[in-house]
Amino acid sequence: MALNGIDVSQYQGNVDWNQVKGAGIAFAMLRGGYGKNNVDPYFHQNASACQKLGIPFGIYWFSYAYNAQMAAQEAEYCAALAKQYKVTWPLAYDLEYDTVRYAAQQGITIGKALATTMTAAFCDKVKASGYIPMYYSNLDYYRTMFDTERLPYDLWFAQYASAASVSDMAMWQYTSTGSVPGISGNCDRNYSYKDYGKGTVSPEPAPSVPDIYTVQSGDTLSGIALRFGTTVSSLAKINGISDPDVIYPGQVLRLSGSPVSGQTIYTVKAGDTLSKIAADFGTSYQTLAQLNGILNPDLIYPGQKLSIPSGSSTSISYYTIRPGDTLSGIALRFGTTVSRLQSLNNISDPDKIYAGTKIRIN
Repeated sequence: MALNGIDVSQYQGNVDWNQVKGAGIAFAMLRGGYGKNNVDPYFHQNASACQKLGIPFGIYWFSYAYNAQMAAQEAEYCAALAKQYKVTWPLAYDLEYDTVRYAAQQGITIGKALATTMTAAFCDKVKASGYIPMYYSNLDYYRTMFDTERLPYDLWFAQYASAASVSDMAMWQYTSTGSVPGISGNCDRNYSYKDYGKGTVSPEPAPSVPDIYTVQSGDTLSGIALRFGTTVSSLAKINGISDPDVIYPGQVLRLSGSPVSGQTIYTVKAGDTLSKIAADFGTSYQTLAQLNGILNPDLIYPGQKLSIPSGSSTSISYYTIRPGDTLSGIALRFGTTVSRLQSLNNISDPDKIYAGTKIRIN
């Protein structure tokens, strides 16, 4: 059986490690810090708890290096933390998209050769410090940023799919939306195929791909598609996305399935609320939230596409304002109210309407 583990950082906040251990978590990878000796504010709290409860753990360091010397220095920061505890699992080098972005701001382009050299520098320094070196990679960087023949170190591989695309990994981070007792919110879940110090263990299938994913800052639809083993066109079709370049942090995407037939697609406009849209179409905001995978009904975005259930009323009427019209007169003519027209059309001052403007009536 593969070993079940998690990795955590300050973003998980206060962890109840007693509950974590009771849930069968066999190991943890703790973020030691990032960049130039910026120690994760929760590292010592997490490391102390793991050591006290006998939960084996390793440390990872998020890199902001842009040369080999800086990467080796980050390894020294990481090893200095490890020396304060009984660390039996690897010290891992974490080079990700933000590493490359930061380097570009300094005028340095990190390509495959430099990324590989920095990774080797970090891992060599870790090994020289008496710890087990490891490096972290997703599928994209595994293919494009690391010369694996030059990296004879254990691989911590990230791919959120029902099966991993590589076979030479020591650990597999298979989801970022795991749920573990003792941790509030999502956390990364991992399988380890090595019990460090005790030999290897047999692989175990990962859970199925999650049904939904919440867009994070910096995400792209192509990146999400790559991460979950699907395509941009499939995600766009399932979620009613007309422009694949426009997604929003906090937006909830369905990862699989197909659009339900007989549905209407509505494009969210500025000032819309889910309850107002639901009322316009004769349904409930709870139904819209469930149908569109919306976890927080208060978070919708202009330009977002919403599926409207079949059978809902879609008879929306518009009127073009003529010279001499007043909003109260238009409301009277169409059997509605001034406040309703204001709400539908985002009109703040009912005395300011203009001839030629097209407004929604219902």
